[in-house]
Amino acid sequence: MFEGEFCAGWYWVIYSDANGKFHRALVGDKGEIILSAGAIGSPQLLLLSGVGSESYLSSLNIPVIHSQPNVGEFMADNPRNNINLVIQFPFSPSPAQVVRIMTSTEVSIATIAEKTTGPLSHGSLRLSSPKEAKATPLVRFNYFSDPADLSRCVKGVRKLGDMMNTNSMDRFKYTGFNGERGFMFLGPALPSNWSDDSSVEDYCRSTVTTFWHYHGGCLVGKVVDGDFRVMGINSLRVVDGSTFIILPGTNPQATLMMLGRYMGLKMLRERRESQ
Repeated sequence: MFEGEFCAGWYWVIYSDANGKFHRALVGDKGEIILSAGAIGSPQLLLLSGVGSESYLSSLNIPVIHSQPNVGEFMADNPRNNINLVIQFPFSPSPAQVVRIMTSTEVSIATIAEKTTGPLSHGSLRLSSPKEAKATPLVRFNYFSDPADLSRCVKGVRKLGDMMNTNSMDRFKYTGFNGERGFMFLGPALPSNWSDDSSVEDYCRSTVTTFWHYHGGCLVGKVVDGDFRVMGINSLRVVDGSTFIILPGTNPQATLMMLGRYMGLKMLRERRESQ
């Protein structure tokens, strides 16, 4: 958690470390604060520090430093629906790797997933504690609240069903005591009634889970401007996934790393030009 104290063109930024010890950093009149705590942490810290909806902050007895009604709004995540198949023979998994960061893991379950990229549904972030930054905030993504997202999920789940009915997938089936062959699922199986939209919609809602692609809360054009400055506060920028209006179609890790590099170089150039 941090808070600012302004005096004669200078800022004292008060923050606490992982051990709960408080520190002060002096920021000059040309200095800046860069907040990069992620799609969950950045809006949470802004709210705790008094940057947010005036009515909401006042209801929590948090002093309003800067009125900004869109902090914590437009929270979104790429929803995922998947099936887990129990595999009855050894096989070589091919887990995804992102910019050589993730490590491979041996599995005995095959997971097949579909996701809705660029969801139109969004929710909000609220504080669970008005004083404690370590308290996990309350986040609602409201998956499939927009009918377009739900319609895309129905199409995606049906594609999974089409794939499961191919000859290539037959080798993953088990033979039951009655001689019939079928898949063994860990968790929910695909709905059997493909012709009924409501049945597949219920499946989408009941089996949705996250791809951990959280974004929103400090959107460009809503909370920060095109240079990622919090609008109305020239000395504060937010540079992370909380500013994204929409995510790339895959894991945003590499995009976020390049955003940090881009903004670092841009700010360095701006400082040199101002000298």
